[in-house]
Amino acid sequence: MKLANLRTSALARRLLAPLAACLALLTGAVSRTSADGVVRPLRQYAGSLEELAQEAVIIFHDSDLPGGATEDLILKISVQSSGEVGNFGWVVPFPRQPVVEKEDARLFKELYDYVEARTRRRPRNGGRGDFEAKEAVPSAGGVDVLSRKIVGSYDVAVVRENVAGSLDQWLEKEGFQTLGQDAEDVVGFYRRKGYVFACVKVSDAALSGGVAVDLHPLRFTFRTGGCDGIYFPMKMTGLQRERFDVNLYVFYKAWLNENTAQYGYARRSFALKHRDWDTAQCRPNAGKAWSAPETDVFLRDLAHTVPTVAKLFQKLHPGERYYLTNLNALNLKPEFVRAWADDLWLFPNYSDRTFVPVDARPGGVAAAGYAAREENRR
Repeated sequence: MKLANLRTSALARRLLAPLAACLALLTGAVSRTSADGVVRPLRQYAGSLEELAQEAVIIFHDSDLPGGATEDLILKISVQSSGEVGNFGWVVPFPRQPVVEKEDARLFKELYDYVEARTRRRPRNGGRGDFEAKEAVPSAGGVDVLSRKIVGSYDVAVVRENVAGSLDQWLEKEGFQTLGQDAEDVVGFYRRKGYVFACVKVSDAALSGGVAVDLHPLRFTFRTGGCDGIYFPMKMTGLQRERFDVNLYVFYKAWLNENTAQYGYARRSFALKHRDWDTAQCRPNAGKAWSAPETDVFLRDLAHTVPTVAKLFQKLHPGERYYLTNLNALNLKPEFVRAWADDLWLFPNYSDRTFVPVDARPGGVAAAGYAAREENRR
């Protein structure tokens, strides 16, 4: 199945206001989460812990082999507390055990500036990680600790919950507030799918009242378990009370499905802010050389603005080519996201508009999010 032709015409769109991204607040008994997981303070901390901003960079590689697709998901948060706090926890679900590494926060500033420059100039027409999972280490209470290591400012444990309530017991043992019984519908959703949780303990944030701290990003490299679906965790966000925003920078070899049938991201309340296009000088449908932007006819005018981004691609995927798509979702209601049948899955823009993405078919890793919709259409 061929992907849709990417040569653009009439690219002009409504531009969205810059995001403050995800806001989160935690008090003793009430939690508010980000769009990627849950932030948990120390049990004895009585003040509030606020996540001011959350963004993600996604680099996706599809596969013709079942379960062969891989993804680099780079997450960055900015937090602020109402009092003195040095430690807090962060829980993020993944389809498969991730490899976790530290990344540079300048990635996000460079990509923001790049998108701003491109949207101002827009014409009117327009190496992979080691996936070998280590042997699980059984832990009391029904949680398997699959791996644990220090990554920059974080102590990162990847765990799998085998018994309902055992993740809360493990978090409590680690000294953090639990998710609570009210979260079982969400945690149970991941447990039944065999997902794992990256439990990230921030040990040296040194937060003080009213002072925001930007924490260095983490890169999670993992297999999605599918072929053509791009994964971003969202359902845990339904545990919070306040509305939230999401900002995603997605790198893929083709454009993404915006609104075709039920599989476009617009159907999940996401909107396009920018995507790279092909000019008359570009080779159509060939992506852009993000690991060497100065050599790319499309990127070279702004190559000087993205040195950290270029280094990332030189390190991870040298020579490979991608289109960047910047997506925003604004003012999402937590109860709306919590009611989703699955997390956010993004799909390629296939040329055949009747084509069903492989991962959205019955038995696919993203099928749960679409089965209910098919029933409703009958």
